[in-house]
Amino acid sequence: MPRVFYTAGPGNAFGTLRDFIEGREDGSTSHVAYSRQFYEACARHGATARVTCTHEGDDAGRLSGRGIELVRRENPSAGKTGLSWYWAEWRKARRNMAEARRFGADLVVLAEDSQPVFYAPLLRRGVTVVQVLHTRLWREGARPSPMQRLWLAGFGRACAGRLAAVLSCSDVVTGQVRRLAGDRLSPVIEFLPLYRPHHYGGIKPPDVAATRPGIAFVGRVEANKGVFDLIRAGRSLAAQGTPAQFHICGTGPALEAMRAAAAAAGLGDSFTFHGWCDRARLREVLAGCQIGVVPTRSGFIEGFNQVAVEMVLAGRPVVVSDVCPAAAYLGEAAVSFPADDVPAMSAALGRLIADRAELARRAAACAGAGARFFDERASFGAALDEIFAALGEKRAPCSRIIPPRG
Repeated sequence: MPRVFYTAGPGNAFGTLRDFIEGREDGSTSHVAYSRQFYEACARHGATARVTCTHEGDDAGRLSGRGIELVRRENPSAGKTGLSWYWAEWRKARRNMAEARRFGADLVVLAEDSQPVFYAPLLRRGVTVVQVLHTRLWREGARPSPMQRLWLAGFGRACAGRLAAVLSCSDVVTGQVRRLAGDRLSPVIEFLPLYRPHHYGGIKPPDVAATRPGIAFVGRVEANKGVFDLIRAGRSLAAQGTPAQFHICGTGPALEAMRAAAAAAGLGDSFTFHGWCDRARLREVLAGCQIGVVPTRSGFIEGFNQVAVEMVLAGRPVVVSDVCPAAAYLGEAAVSFPADDVPAMSAALGRLIADRAELARRAAACAGAGARFFDERASFGAALDEIFAALGEKRAPCSRIIPPRG
């Protein structure tokens, strides 16, 4: 029976585990949570697991059931930069390795730790170590700092045949790992976010003849998510006489500043702020919209961007910054624009509003583009299945690359 140590990160793995123990679907996320996919993979392979997470919203701090033991751990690297961050990551790895050894783990899955070279002592003991990457390793076009170069060099050494496998969330992330590790790259298993048809199914098709089309933004309201670029885009559309209503679903540190900016631009009536929306409320908002927008700026390091997928699953074509790897996976349902280029984003939105035949064509493409995100064979859980199979058969995992265009 495999024994697995898994670092789950800051997500609410506690709520997901409660639902898993009680046989309920997790309703707190818009997708099938990665921690839920991990729990289900353990159940399929008869594994017991010890899971750590840094989520702060659960009072108990510990939960067990169905072969899973979950504990909360402080993140010593939170808020740190430079050498202090690197030192904190080393201390965290030491703590995790000691815990994994006490648990008797024969498989360690690092979904939150980002410096696998620190886990070399486990590798020397014959423990299988797998790195999961949910985001890019560095921002393209930016020169890494000396500390980042040190970290990336260590990451490359670990991925050059030392790790059992790297689980990668996109082709862009895989490309970065390949550049670091070279020809000795460990097996890479790519995965896509997983959804159920009922998550966004049944939302009525967009009314492409609407006199004032709705444009939906979903996510954290932060400057690096491009929210102030939306104000500038709204001002540009208004100046051209192009009708549009922006629906902002989310909260964040820039929420009040965004409200004020919209009012100062004379766009108070063109921006509706819905706050945080659960899945049911989000479905209601999207039902009244025709277009999705993901304006993420180049300073934000995206690994995939699930919001773009969710817009398409809801039947809404999405105008998306090219810093988001998801754009390449969505075919004709997505219109990509260069990150930080507000005129290009405004033009893309304006074209869809002005050309309703184009809007209808891209809306019709959503069903086909979204179908691959229902396929469990491309999921994180399926990637874990390959890791478990390789562990049981005492072989190297098989790589799996998922072409963006399907």
